[in-house]
Amino acid sequence: MKQVADARALLALASYALASHALRLEIKNHMLQTVAHINLAKGFRGGERQSVLLMKYLKLRNPELKQFLICRPGGEIQKYVTDIPDLTIIEAKSALSAHAKLGSVAQILQAHEARAVHWAAIHNLVYKTPYVITRRVPQPVKNSWFNRFTFRHAAAVIGISQAIRESIVASFGASLNFSGRLGLIYSVLAHMEADPTETANIAKQYAGKLVIGHVGAYVDRHKGQKVLIPAAKNLIKKYPNLRFILLGNGSDEAVLKELTADTPEIEWLGFHKNVVDFIENMDIFVFPSRNEGLGSVLLDIMDHHVPIVASAVDGIPEIVHDRDTGLLFPNGDSQALEQALEELITKPELRTQLATSAYGQLAHFRPEYMAQRYDALYRSIIKGRTKAPLSEI
Repeated sequence: MKQVADARALLALASYALASHALRLEIKNHMLQTVAHINLAKGFRGGERQSVLLMKYLKLRNPELKQFLICRPGGEIQKYVTDIPDLTIIEAKSALSAHAKLGSVAQILQAHEARAVHWAAIHNLVYKTPYVITRRVPQPVKNSWFNRFTFRHAAAVIGISQAIRESIVASFGASLNFSGRLGLIYSVLAHMEADPTETANIAKQYAGKLVIGHVGAYVDRHKGQKVLIPAAKNLIKKYPNLRFILLGNGSDEAVLKELTADTPEIEWLGFHKNVVDFIENMDIFVFPSRNEGLGSVLLDIMDHHVPIVASAVDGIPEIVHDRDTGLLFPNGDSQALEQALEELITKPELRTQLATSAYGQLAHFRPEYMAQRYDALYRSIIKGRTKAPLSEI
């Protein structure tokens, strides 16, 4: 009897050991160990900043995580990822190149922009690596056979605003059923820190002035600077202490400067890496975009307690609530913009009220929260749930 009991004990111990080993294997297989981010943009704008933030905060959440960045040779994004540990850069000249360099190492592919979607879909065809699409712009997706193919085979499709989610659905109509794969993860603020010395130097330049600022590409069809210019000129005539400072660069720079050549109070300051030092010196921020997925720069403006006047277009009203966290005006309406700006110019108490309220809503727009959402999504996909339960993430 003792021998039988000993045998049963040994069998139970062996079974427990096998079960434990199987559980460890399952946990390991479901762990998030490798993510490849694809961003083939040439420049560095809001979408690229969000890509970098996700890489940084995923690594902070999971110190063992190894990440890859597939980007174009000489892409500006490379300059902003040098401090991210365990990140390997793979240069790709096009959607057809550099696939063998990554191979099947990554568990998840994260496509951050349109060209990246093509790269991820092709890689998935060869290596079967699941991919996630993040859509950041509100313009409709062309309903071509290839776009239907790339969106149909994505493990998940993420819009950075409700407006973009609706645009994606409208783009494909009945030709594509997302069936639980379409989610919403908002863009986030960047926690930009100002340089006290530079901030003080800029303050000296604008001492005694009320500074109205703008940050964005000098591309009117997108950022709407031509909506702002007549409003700014009229306001400067009434309030000579105003200064408008616009930071950025882009294809319309020469045209915009020509339109304001007779108004030195409107300053085109070009691209500055230390944009936050200027933000710290703004009394009002103006954002007259003609189209905007969300406008993540607005979150950084809120983080620095600057009141906002913005156009009520696409995803902007999801973060700027009229007369609560900012003032909104109808898209393209220069006269309404002028009226909104004048209200803030003449009502400093309203500026304080709006800035305080806006800052109070930022808890769900922090990079830690975005990384948590994507981390949960990736783990869900790794576990084999091809239709990611986005409502639960």
